[in-house]
Amino acid sequence: MPNPSNPSEPSLTPGAAANGAGADVLMGTQAVGPQPPASLWDQKPWWCQPWTIVLSGLIAIAGSWWLLQIAWITALVFVAIAVWWLLFLVLVPRAYKQSQS
Repeated sequence: MPNPSNPSEPSLTPGAAANGAGADVLMGTQAVGPQPPASLWDQKPWWCQPWTIVLSGLIAIAGSWWLLQIAWITALVFVAIAVWWLLFLVLVPRAYKQSQS
């Protein structure tokens, strides 16, 4: 068992430096892990990129009109797609960028 009055004996405390020597080195180091991608889109698959989100939304709107030719249903589809675009193309990337700052 180490003697607290004798600093030359090693400490059994996990993470503690012997004699206090090197404690500033232990305290000053930080674990360096992989850095998060600079852009949210760097970590998304190809089918979840901005161009696919826009393209699939446009296809849904055009398909609604082509199949039904009812303006109010196409307008509802457009509103739903616009909310989807706002969420995934504006708000989520903005929140990701702010979380990285």
